[in-house]
Amino acid sequence: MGTYTRVGSYLLASELASDPFGAIHRAVVISGNSFDRHVLVRTFSEELFQAGIGARLAEAGRIVPLLGAARVFGLGYRIESAKAPHVAWDYVPGRSLAQLIDKAKQEQIPFGVDHALTVIQGVAQGIVQMQAKGIHHGVLSPHSVWVSFEGATQLVDAPFAPVARSLMAKAPTAKHKLGSYLQGSDTDPLQQDLFALGALLYELLTFERLPMGGNFQSVLDQATLKAAQEDAPLPAEIRAFLGRLLMGRQPFTSMEAFNTELERVLYDGEYSPTTFNMAFFMHTLFREENDRDATAMKAEQGDNYLAYTAAGETMRSGATHVEFPESMTEPKSGQKNSTLLIVGGIAAAVVLGLGYIFFGRPKVDPAMQKQLAELQQLKQQFEQQKAELDAKAKAEAEKTTQLQKQLTEAKSSEDKGRIQKQLEEAQSRKLDLERQQKAAEQRLLEQKQNEQRLAEQRKATDSKVATVTAPPPTAVPQPQPVPEAPKPVAMPGAAPRTAPIETEPARLVSQVPLAFPQRAIQMRWEMDREHIVRLKVFVGEQGQALKVSITEGVEGSYGFDEAAVESAYKSTYTPSMRDGKPVRGWTPEIIYKFGKRR
Repeated sequence: MGTYTRVGSYLLASELASDPFGAIHRAVVISGNSFDRHVLVRTFSEELFQAGIGARLAEAGRIVPLLGAARVFGLGYRIESAKAPHVAWDYVPGRSLAQLIDKAKQEQIPFGVDHALTVIQGVAQGIVQMQAKGIHHGVLSPHSVWVSFEGATQLVDAPFAPVARSLMAKAPTAKHKLGSYLQGSDTDPLQQDLFALGALLYELLTFERLPMGGNFQSVLDQATLKAAQEDAPLPAEIRAFLGRLLMGRQPFTSMEAFNTELERVLYDGEYSPTTFNMAFFMHTLFREENDRDATAMKAEQGDNYLAYTAAGETMRSGATHVEFPESMTEPKSGQKNSTLLIVGGIAAAVVLGLGYIFFGRPKVDPAMQKQLAELQQLKQQFEQQKAELDAKAKAEAEKTTQLQKQLTEAKSSEDKGRIQKQLEEAQSRKLDLERQQKAAEQRLLEQKQNEQRLAEQRKATDSKVATVTAPPPTAVPQPQPVPEAPKPVAMPGAAPRTAPIETEPARLVSQVPLAFPQRAIQMRWEMDREHIVRLKVFVGEQGQALKVSITEGVEGSYGFDEAAVESAYKSTYTPSMRDGKPVRGWTPEIIYKFGKRR
């Protein structure tokens, strides 16, 4: 049975993160003497306790309803200000952003610009919602952010952050540790939170804390992408964005203005911030911690918590001495000898077993085991991608069959011409899907070969047959949506690719039919002429429409532009490809034609 510490209604099982305000624990809620559920519990440091956090937590209780039970702040928030004040919320497997940064530094794992923007996007969402409710955070830092193993971010100190800000004068140690993020305006709460957000983004890109009281312009000019293990300077658009956050250069006058600029940086640039890529990064970085947590949680679910019930607490605090009959407390000499023999036999078995474990059993290379698990995970993802492509190809074939039937039944030359054009577009989409299917099959085959090769190496190591050092495992590729061309496997000792980077724009795959605007029909507006809307679509790496920009519309409020945009959002696309990898990007101009109606 595990050992737990009771804090209010919860049993603390394991400390997951510590920070200037205290610590975050995995905790257990029990029902009777059985496990009920896991939660996360924030306990506060002695300094915060002395500063009066317990007496002020009731204010945080009034903030919780204003946050609207949004997932970004943690669900099921509960506050208890007893002898040991604490807050709790629903359990989410993960670690703090501060731990993520420290771990990535130690392991020297590159943290790309896309990952940084994914985190900032999630944090900014929370700050925007707080400001919309008139709530000022005030102490935003990497300790405020909880990053789940699935790549999502939560601002878990949002309910009590304003209270903590008001106690900073009485908590000098915490204030000193958070100094890099508290350098914003003392008179403007909005600029204070935006400054802290800029300090977060700076640290995510450089793996360095923002210096105290420095010349921020010089700091930004000299900053490099150390988090991505590059000596390159910060991208110009991000440097300009940081300048507005940190130096008040053209400061954002509202959260709406800030949000608009953030979306422009996220979607108009060449970045692809996604929780999918962030999830893969978290699983790579915290694989061992995640496995340990899962094992411990399974054990906690099976524990008997009788000792932590009211009856058990009574026994532990006072009446814990139990009288036994004399026959039980004084065994006879024969029984003593038998007991000694049994205990000795058990001890010998344990010693022999441990000897086998440490000396006789073949040792498994942890790195090889880790690589094999990664390859298996990637293979599953590639199999899912191929299944999705197969489903799309099947749907496209059915659509082609329907069009061919319509062509044979069409009476007018105009209808036949229209259907023939649709058939040509369908054929083009079919060829495109076939290329993607072949690429998917190739990548899946390569992945299976890599897995088989690594499994053979592991088998040889386990059986101690191999007497020479095995070659290093094949490099595991990052999981990406299936590109249009097969990607070769990087083999040990292969020379780096020096070919120039090739970029292909996103393409329209399947267009949802246009609906002639009802407004124009009702108003009988120019029904005898053709209307054209030209637009471009910003497509995500999964082929989804993220943004539509009209380059030429139809004048007047007759609904043509809106109908074209609606069709564009519902249509499907292939993502833009950069050096063989799917990225976010714009399509070429797409023309929507509204035919004549009589």
